[in-house]
Amino acid sequence: MVSGLDSLTEPRTAADKAVWQAVGSPRTVPVKSGQSAAFTMGTGRPTVMRTDVGGKIYAVGPDNVSYQDLRALPPTNDGLRRYLEELYARGNGTEGAGTDRTAWILRQAGNLVTMPVKPGVRAAAYRVMAGLPGARVVGHVTDPLGREGVAVEFPGTYGTPLGTTKQRLVIDASTGDLLSDELRIVEPSARAKGAGLRAGTLVNYQATSRMGWGKRQIAVPTNAHI
Repeated sequence: MVSGLDSLTEPRTAADKAVWQAVGSPRTVPVKSGQSAAFTMGTGRPTVMRTDVGGKIYAVGPDNVSYQDLRALPPTNDGLRRYLEELYARGNGTEGAGTDRTAWILRQAGNLVTMPVKPGVRAAAYRVMAGLPGARVVGHVTDPLGREGVAVEFPGTYGTPLGTTKQRLVIDASTGDLLSDELRIVEPSARAKGAGLRAGTLVNYQATSRMGWGKRQIAVPTNAHI
C-alpha cells in the first residue's frame, strides 16, 4: 500500500498563513494537542507498507485473512452479523479492548465493503450497518468530492481537541461502492471556534475515487519511505 502521494501540508486560511510567515515560516510546526507531535510543512514523502503476509492480504478484526477467506464469508445478514459478533467476542481482549461493540462492528462491516468480497457479502454488510443500534441512515448527501450518496452515521460521538465529532460513511446507492469515510464536528471546542470551525465542518475524510484489481504490481515511488 502506497499512501501520502501528492501530500501537502500548508496553512488552512490566509490568516493562518500570515501568522506562520510572521514567525519565520518554520519548516516544522508543533501541534497543540497535549502530545508531542508536529507537522512538517510543504510536500510530504509517500509511505510504502506491505499488506501481504503469507497469503494474508487483509485484516478483519483480530484475524489476518486471505482472498479465499474473503470469498467464503457468509452472504446473509444474519450470517455476517454472527461472524462479526464472534470476532468481536474473541478479539475484545486485544485490539478491540474497550471499544464499543456497535461501533466496532460498524467499522468492520464498513471495511468489508472495500475488500474483494462477493456482491451478496457487500449487500449484507450494508444491511448489518443500517440495522445496528444507534446507527442512522441519511439519504441524499454529498461526499467531499461532490458525489451523491447515502450516509450511515456511527452511533455516539468522539471527543477530540476540536470538540465532539461524529463519523459517517457515504455510499453510492446505485453501485454499493463506498465513496468516503468522514469525520465531522458536532460541537466545536473553544479552540475550534476561534479558528472559524463550526458544527458540521468536515475535519477529516478518506474518499475512494476508483477501486479494482490491477494486472501488475504498482510502482514504488523513488522518494518513498519503505
